[in-house]
Amino acid sequence: MIELKIDDIKFDEKGLVPVIVQDWNTGKILMQAYANKEAVELTIKTGLAHFYSRSRKKLWLKGETSGNYQKVRKILIDCDGDSLIYVAEPNGPACHTGNYSCYYRSLEGYKKVDDIIEEIKGYYENSKLIEKSWVRDESEKIYKYILNPITENVPPPSARVMSFLADTIDNITRDDFDKVLAPESFGLPIATLIAERKGKPLAIVRKRNLGDEPMSKVDYASGYEKGTYYIYGISEGESVLLIDDAISTGGTLEAIIGELQKFKVEIVDVAVSMSKETYGGRKLIFNKFGYIVKAPILLYIDENVTRVEVHLDGGVKKFLESIK
Repeated sequence: MIELKIDDIKFDEKGLVPVIVQDWNTGKILMQAYANKEAVELTIKTGLAHFYSRSRKKLWLKGETSGNYQKVRKILIDCDGDSLIYVAEPNGPACHTGNYSCYYRSLEGYKKVDDIIEEIKGYYENSKLIEKSWVRDESEKIYKYILNPITENVPPPSARVMSFLADTIDNITRDDFDKVLAPESFGLPIATLIAERKGKPLAIVRKRNLGDEPMSKVDYASGYEKGTYYIYGISEGESVLLIDDAISTGGTLEAIIGELQKFKVEIVDVAVSMSKETYGGRKLIFNKFGYIVKAPILLYIDENVTRVEVHLDGGVKKFLESIK
């Protein structure tokens, strides 16, 4: 990378240059402000992000009043020399609203989002239903398993769909936790993408004992499968974002959440890519634990997949309306 000096920065007629702040760990854009030459010099000298306030007409240190400092790891300058990027490690939310990033809103009607939603709906319109034996309890005989790109990777989904789902879940879940936690195996692709976006480690709930002592183990029963989970990578008292590929009966998440609570593990949010609303799993988790499982894709199943909905709020509004 070519290294330049402060004198190479093209400040405008007011002596200012726009500065974008990017998270060193996640690559997310956090905020935009302005800096004069003195602010850039102070940033280099102290390692903390300094700016110039156009309204107050004075220098300001990010975090000076809020405590949400930004430790600058490097400064990038664009090809024209008239804008900068502070690549920084944030000590807290960047936005005055309390949001992690100032860029937490999107413009309505963006066509690419509509195209992606139609692509997702097409996956389920062409998906195959496989009848499996119901094993959770005595209430049913048949579980309708959906072979589809989102949760089974058959056929593989497009990169833009997975990126869209990861971005959506990232935007609607909290950032203040220690680790992302996901059960193997279908939950791992989406959980890996979210852990990368959050800049957090990924801990995995295993389906087998790895030989090392797990924090705990717990039996579970989904609609079509029974087994034992071994919880690794989490310590008592930590906080987690719980991610899975899907929820149907809620049996998997019910077992994991219940076990985590025994060890005083704080679950800040629960999210999945898809909810099979017909089986009532989200209501089970809410009634038993108080968590609203956020799911961008909602499926309604009869003889076939009869309706597919995509909700950018994770289906929260739809769920709250259903329990009134």
